[in-house]
Amino acid sequence: MGWLFGNTTKREADIEWLHTDIHSHVIPGIDDGASSMEDSLQLVEEMYNLGYRKMIITPHVRFGSFENDTDTFDKRLELLEIAADEKGLNMEFEVGAEHTMDEYFRHLIKIDKLKSFNDGWLLIEFPFHSLPAHWKDMIFDLQIAGYKLILAHPERYVEFLPFNKKVIDELKDRNILFQMNITSLAGFYGKHVLKFAKYLVEKDYIDILGSDLHNMRHIEYIKKSLHNKDVFNLINSGVLQNSKF
Repeated sequence: MGWLFGNTTKREADIEWLHTDIHSHVIPGIDDGASSMEDSLQLVEEMYNLGYRKMIITPHVRFGSFENDTDTFDKRLELLEIAADEKGLNMEFEVGAEHTMDEYFRHLIKIDKLKSFNDGWLLIEFPFHSLPAHWKDMIFDLQIAGYKLILAHPERYVEFLPFNKKVIDELKDRNILFQMNITSLAGFYGKHVLKFAKYLVEKDYIDILGSDLHNMRHIEYIKKSLHNKDVFNLINSGVLQNSKF
Protein backbone atom coordinates (compact mmCIF):
# COMPACT_ATOMS: atom_id res chain seq x y z
CA MET A 1 0.00 0.00 0.00
CA GLY A 2 1.44 3.40 -0.97
CA TRP A 3 2.59 6.30 1.16
CA LEU A 4 0.48 9.43 1.25
CA PHE A 5 1.12 13.07 2.07
CA GLY A 6 4.89 12.95 2.55
CA ASN A 7 5.52 11.00 5.73
CA THR A 8 1.93 9.90 6.32
CA THR A 9 0.75 6.44 5.38
CA LYS A 10 -2.21 4.14 5.65
CA ARG A 11 0.16 1.55 7.11
CA GLU A 12 0.96 1.64 10.82
CA ALA A 13 4.21 0.48 12.39
CA ASP A 14 3.76 -2.54 14.66
CA ILE A 15 5.07 -1.50 18.05
CA GLU A 16 4.60 -5.03 19.39
CA TRP A 17 7.66 -6.07 17.41
CA LEU A 18 9.78 -3.83 19.64
CA HIS A 19 8.26 -5.41 22.78
CA THR A 20 10.49 -3.36 25.14
CA ASP A 21 10.64 0.38 25.61
CA ILE A 22 14.09 1.47 26.74
CA HIS A 23 14.06 5.00 28.19
CA SER A 24 11.11 6.54 30.02
CA HIS A 25 10.29 8.70 33.02
CA VAL A 26 7.14 7.24 34.53
CA ILE A 27 8.07 6.60 38.18
CA PRO A 28 6.06 9.32 39.94
CA GLY A 29 7.60 12.33 41.64
CA ILE A 30 11.23 11.55 40.90
CA ASP A 31 12.10 13.81 37.97
CA ASP A 32 10.35 15.83 35.25
CA GLY A 33 8.18 12.89 34.20
CA ALA A 34 5.01 11.59 35.84
CA SER A 35 4.07 13.65 38.88
CA SER A 36 1.63 11.22 40.52
CA MET A 37 0.86 7.52 40.62
CA GLU A 38 -2.34 8.23 38.73
CA ASP A 39 -0.33 9.85 35.94
CA SER A 40 2.12 6.93 35.93
CA LEU A 41 -0.60 4.32 35.58
CA GLN A 42 -2.26 6.24 32.76
CA LEU A 43 1.05 6.35 30.86
CA VAL A 44 1.74 2.65 31.49
CA GLU A 45 -1.75 1.72 30.30
CA GLU A 46 -1.28 3.75 27.12
CA MET A 47 2.06 2.06 26.44
CA TYR A 48 0.49 -1.36 26.95
CA ASN A 49 -2.31 -0.50 24.54
CA LEU A 50 0.28 0.56 21.98
CA GLY A 51 1.82 -2.92 22.17
CA TYR A 52 4.71 -2.61 24.62
CA ARG A 53 5.06 -5.44 27.12
CA LYS A 54 8.14 -4.28 29.03
CA MET A 55 9.29 -0.84 30.15
CA ILE A 56 12.81 -0.05 31.28
CA ILE A 57 12.28 3.14 33.26
CA THR A 58 15.22 5.53 33.46
CA PRO A 59 14.86 8.45 35.90
CA HIS A 60 17.16 11.41 35.37
CA VAL A 61 20.38 11.58 37.37
CA ARG A 62 21.87 15.01 36.72
CA PHE A 63 23.92 17.57 38.62
CA GLY A 64 21.99 20.54 39.96
CA SER A 65 18.50 19.35 39.02
CA PHE A 66 18.03 15.62 39.58
CA GLU A 67 20.73 14.48 41.99
CA ASN A 68 18.68 11.41 42.75
CA ASP A 69 19.85 8.68 45.09
CA THR A 70 19.87 5.62 42.86
CA ASP A 71 19.56 3.39 45.94
CA THR A 72 15.89 4.46 46.16
CA PHE A 73 14.95 3.49 42.61
CA ASP A 74 14.12 -0.16 43.25
CA LYS A 75 11.72 0.70 46.07
CA ARG A 76 10.04 3.37 43.99
CA LEU A 77 9.65 0.89 41.15
CA GLU A 78 8.14 -1.67 43.52
CA LEU A 79 5.40 0.82 44.43
CA LEU A 80 4.63 1.31 40.74
CA GLU A 81 4.56 -2.45 40.17
CA ILE A 82 2.09 -2.94 43.01
CA ALA A 83 -0.17 -0.18 41.71
CA ALA A 84 0.00 -1.51 38.13
CA ASP A 85 -0.83 -5.02 39.32
CA GLU A 86 -3.82 -3.74 41.30
CA LYS A 87 -5.03 -2.00 38.14
CA GLY A 88 -4.63 -5.21 36.14
CA LEU A 89 -1.82 -3.92 33.90
CA ASN A 90 0.30 -6.85 32.78
CA MET A 91 3.43 -4.80 32.07
CA GLU A 92 6.92 -5.98 32.99
CA PHE A 93 9.15 -3.31 34.52
CA GLU A 94 12.82 -2.74 35.12
CA VAL A 95 14.54 0.38 36.42
CA GLY A 96 17.84 1.95 35.45
CA ALA A 97 18.71 5.63 35.14
CA GLU A 98 19.43 8.23 32.51
CA HIS A 99 22.84 9.42 33.65
CA THR A 100 23.99 12.79 32.34
CA MET A 101 27.75 12.76 31.80
CA ASP A 102 28.67 15.68 34.07
CA GLU A 103 30.81 16.17 37.17
CA TYR A 104 28.19 14.50 39.35
CA PHE A 105 28.39 11.50 37.04
CA ARG A 106 32.17 11.33 37.51
CA HIS A 107 31.56 11.34 41.27
CA LEU A 108 29.04 8.49 40.97
CA ILE A 109 31.54 6.47 38.95
CA LYS A 110 34.10 6.84 41.73
CA ILE A 111 31.71 5.76 44.48
CA ASP A 112 30.07 3.06 42.34
CA LYS A 113 26.54 4.48 42.58
CA LEU A 114 25.47 4.05 38.97
CA LYS A 115 22.13 2.46 38.18
CA SER A 116 22.37 -0.09 35.38
CA PHE A 117 19.75 -2.55 34.12
CA ASN A 118 19.54 -5.88 32.33
CA ASP A 119 22.86 -7.26 33.50
CA GLY A 120 25.12 -4.23 33.24
CA TRP A 121 23.57 -1.93 30.64
CA LEU A 122 23.89 1.77 31.43
CA LEU A 123 21.96 4.60 29.73
CA ILE A 124 24.07 7.74 29.39
CA GLU A 125 23.35 11.12 27.88
CA PHE A 126 25.53 14.05 26.84
CA PRO A 127 24.76 17.59 28.00
CA PHE A 128 22.83 19.28 25.21
CA HIS A 129 25.23 22.17 24.67
CA SER A 130 28.60 20.43 24.17
CA LEU A 131 30.58 17.23 24.48
CA PRO A 132 31.27 16.58 28.17
CA ALA A 133 34.76 17.13 29.46
CA HIS A 134 36.74 13.90 29.84
CA TRP A 135 34.10 11.92 27.94
CA LYS A 136 36.66 9.51 26.54
CA ASP A 137 38.09 8.82 29.99
CA MET A 138 34.64 8.25 31.48
CA ILE A 139 33.64 5.84 28.74
CA PHE A 140 36.93 3.99 29.08
CA ASP A 141 36.51 3.68 32.87
CA LEU A 142 32.92 2.46 32.50
CA GLN A 143 33.76 -0.18 29.95
CA ILE A 144 36.76 -1.39 31.93
CA ALA A 145 34.40 -1.73 34.91
CA GLY A 146 32.20 -3.99 32.81
CA TYR A 147 29.34 -1.65 31.90
CA LYS A 148 27.70 -1.90 28.47
CA LEU A 149 26.70 1.54 27.26
CA ILE A 150 23.68 3.01 25.50
CA LEU A 151 23.78 6.65 24.39
CA ALA A 152 20.38 8.29 24.80
CA HIS A 153 18.92 10.20 21.84
CA PRO A 154 22.13 11.10 19.94
CA GLU A 155 19.98 12.81 17.30
CA ARG A 156 19.14 15.57 19.81
CA TYR A 157 22.71 16.78 20.30
CA VAL A 158 22.44 19.01 17.25
CA GLU A 159 24.48 21.85 18.76
CA PHE A 160 27.71 19.87 18.43
CA LEU A 161 27.43 16.24 17.30
CA PRO A 162 26.62 16.80 13.59
CA PHE A 163 29.86 18.77 13.35
CA ASN A 164 31.87 16.00 15.02
CA LYS A 165 31.25 13.03 12.75
CA LYS A 166 34.52 11.42 13.87
CA VAL A 167 33.14 11.39 17.42
CA ILE A 168 30.05 9.55 16.19
CA ASP A 169 32.21 6.97 14.45
CA GLU A 170 34.41 6.58 17.54
CA LEU A 171 31.40 6.00 19.78
CA LYS A 172 30.19 3.25 17.47
CA ASP A 173 33.70 1.78 17.27
CA ARG A 174 33.60 1.54 21.07
CA ASN A 175 30.47 -0.65 20.77
CA ILE A 176 28.13 1.93 22.26
CA LEU A 177 24.50 1.42 21.26
CA PHE A 178 22.53 4.43 20.00
CA GLN A 179 18.97 4.89 21.31
CA MET A 180 16.84 7.19 19.18
CA ASN A 181 13.59 8.71 20.41
CA ILE A 182 10.74 7.30 18.33
CA THR A 183 9.22 10.77 17.95
CA SER A 184 12.39 12.38 16.57
CA LEU A 185 11.82 10.95 13.09
CA ALA A 186 8.34 12.43 13.08
CA GLY A 187 9.58 15.96 13.78
CA PHE A 188 8.70 16.26 17.47
CA TYR A 189 11.98 18.06 18.28
CA GLY A 190 12.13 20.18 15.14
CA LYS A 191 13.68 20.06 11.70
CA HIS A 192 17.33 20.08 12.79
CA VAL A 193 16.86 17.01 14.98
CA LEU A 194 14.83 15.37 12.22
CA LYS A 195 17.60 15.96 9.67
CA PHE A 196 20.28 14.54 11.96
CA ALA A 197 18.06 11.61 12.92
CA LYS A 198 17.71 10.68 9.26
CA TYR A 199 21.48 10.86 8.82
CA LEU A 200 22.03 8.45 11.72
CA VAL A 201 19.44 6.04 10.32
CA GLU A 202 21.04 6.17 6.87
CA LYS A 203 24.38 5.29 8.48
CA ASP A 204 22.75 2.28 10.19
CA TYR A 205 23.81 3.70 13.55
CA ILE A 206 20.50 3.33 15.41
CA ASP A 207 20.21 0.23 17.59
CA ILE A 208 17.22 1.03 19.83
CA LEU A 209 14.02 3.05 19.60
CA GLY A 210 12.87 4.51 22.91
CA SER A 211 9.91 6.62 23.92
CA ASP A 212 11.62 9.07 26.32
CA LEU A 213 8.12 9.16 27.76
CA HIS A 214 7.31 11.92 30.26
CA ASN A 215 3.64 12.76 29.79
CA MET A 216 0.50 12.29 27.70
CA ARG A 217 1.72 14.72 25.04
CA HIS A 218 4.48 12.23 24.29
CA ILE A 219 1.93 9.42 24.07
CA GLU A 220 -0.09 11.32 21.50
CA TYR A 221 3.01 12.01 19.42
CA ILE A 222 4.13 8.37 19.63
CA LYS A 223 0.76 7.41 18.16
CA LYS A 224 1.29 9.88 15.32
CA SER A 225 4.83 8.61 14.81
CA LEU A 226 3.58 5.11 14.04
CA HIS A 227 2.16 6.45 10.76
CA ASN A 228 5.50 8.00 9.79
CA LYS A 229 7.31 6.33 6.88
CA ASP A 230 10.76 6.58 8.45
CA VAL A 231 9.56 5.11 11.76
CA PHE A 232 7.76 2.34 9.90
CA ASN A 233 10.85 1.48 7.86
CA LEU A 234 13.17 1.51 10.88
CA ILE A 235 10.91 -0.73 12.96
CA ASN A 236 10.62 -3.14 10.04
CA SER A 237 14.32 -3.04 9.15
CA GLY A 238 15.25 -5.88 11.51
CA VAL A 239 18.22 -3.95 12.97
CA LEU A 240 16.66 -2.75 16.22
CA GLN A 241 17.62 -4.56 19.42
CA ASN A 242 14.76 -3.58 21.75
CA SER A 243 13.41 -7.09 22.05
CA LYS A 244 16.75 -8.36 23.41
CA PHE A 245 16.20 -6.44 26.64
